[in-house]
Amino acid sequence: MPGISFTEFFTMLLIAVLIYIAWLWLRESNRQRRNAWQLSNRQLFHCNNCHLSFIPKHPVSLCRCPRCNTVCIRRRGGGRTLPVKNGRKK
Repeated sequence: MPGISFTEFFTMLLIAVLIYIAWLWLRESNRQRRNAWQLSNRQLFHCNNCHLSFIPKHPVSLCRCPRCNTVCIRRRGGGRTLPVKNGRKK
């Protein structure tokens, strides 16, 4: 049985390590593509009172800011939100 030389062993080891690194890289790129956010301006709310940007849990056009509890309205054209004061003036 012919033996394997030192150079051949390290060459095969180097090739195996490079194949393993390439496999890990492909797996990570697939994972990042699969878990990427699909975000548009229609999903993102911006509170004009405390300047917090947030995404509501449910797709709605009216919600409250989690930080300052101000009501934010999402307008149809462009996704800009405006705060509405709590209560009305007498």
